[in-house]
Amino acid sequence: MNTFNSYNMPIILVVEKSGSIKENSVKDFNEDDLFKKAGFKTKDGFGPQIHWMHKINKTLFVITLYGKTKGRAGTENKYDFPPPTDSVLYFGSCVLVCHNDNSEVVDLSKVEWLKKYEKLFGGFEDIGSEDSEEEEEEEEEVDAARTKEGYVKDDFVVDEEEEEEEEEEEDDEETELNENDEETTTEEDIEDELDDEPEEEE
Repeated sequence: MNTFNSYNMPIILVVEKSGSIKENSVKDFNEDDLFKKAGFKTKDGFGPQIHWMHKINKTLFVITLYGKTKGRAGTENKYDFPPPTDSVLYFGSCVLVCHNDNSEVVDLSKVEWLKKYEKLFGGFEDIGSEDSEEEEEEEEEVDAARTKEGYVKDDFVVDEEEEEEEEEEEDDEETELNENDEETTTEEDIEDELDDEPEEEE
């Protein structure tokens, strides 16, 4: 990023209402004339809206967004501006200008802005990392024990053999209970028979 004063031609960014960004070299930079770079006929309602601090090689820069927050329906700017102005609706084109710590206007390239843009959003997730996690999960499933049908054995999938063993155990328990009931009934019957037998006379 090169430093320029207001008598040179610094590069500013014009954010068109369609959402596209274009670099624009400004001759004899004048803040009061930025509305013309945005395509407006008058300065009414056009001005600085927010400032972002930007540091490069320990040098502090300030990026300023110029635009309008009032306008006709259908002329809304479709660009997704970063926080904290992401919830603000702008109309028509906007302009991004960068100043150094001496308040001098400096070049702001599209590449440099996109770097700052990513940082302002907190960085974007690496899609490749999600893919690698899914691959690791798939590898774990490949190494895991499987049923005859090919399903991975877990708490939700039960092997048929295990189901048969459980059913056999339940049947054995029911059989044992039935046998115990029969034995108990037989002993009671014997006692009743003994009580019913007539006592022998002496």
